[in-house]
Amino acid sequence: MKYIMQNNLSNYNQVIDSIINDRKKEIFSFFNSEEIDLPVTIYVYNSIEELVNGMRDRGFRNSPDYMCACQKDEDNSLNFFEPKDNPRNDEWSKEEYKNIIFHELIHCIQFNIFGTTPEWINEGIAKYLDGTYSKGIKWLLDNYINNNPISSQYEIENEFGMHDYDSYDYAYLMVSYIIDCYGKEKLIEILRDKKEFEIIKKDLLIKSINYYNNKH
Repeated sequence: MKYIMQNNLSNYNQVIDSIINDRKKEIFSFFNSEEIDLPVTIYVYNSIEELVNGMRDRGFRNSPDYMCACQKDEDNSLNFFEPKDNPRNDEWSKEEYKNIIFHELIHCIQFNIFGTTPEWINEGIAKYLDGTYSKGIKWLLDNYINNNPISSQYEIENEFGMHDYDSYDYAYLMVSYIIDCYGKEKLIEILRDKKEFEIIKKDLLIKSINYYNNKH
């Protein structure tokens, strides 16, 4: 891995290195993989605004409004910014941002093992592992999914993050369903085999919602 730091005097790369070294083993283990080298370039910008501008300058446009970090298959990069030491209440703290770094590391390792895979399953896996939904699926169903119109499977597959609803909720639910009903080994299989992927994704969102509503 190599770093490109906007601020050459910053030592924030050491924070990122620490998270990678401390947590990469659990990610490789989840994917049933030996640890491999990650030929990744890590860009660290001074602010969210500089991150967005820097990504645009590198040819990545149409970033979602909520973007605060990202992994890009196109150039095998991780892209972060360095949070302030004393952020406002509406800004990322350095402690909060550690989980963002972990989330993007999950994407990075998955890509370097399996190559490019659909965004919904990438985000579903990362959310499954990063602890976002620690309140559980019943809470997610009761407080969001069952109280709103359900998205179409097409939108989740082809327009991820482009609508008012939280696509990550649905992605997490579908990945959880695959693991609960078929096992993690099946998830690994469909990451490797596009034919298996096409079979299992049929009506997956509705199946997932019905399964967990009946279970709980």
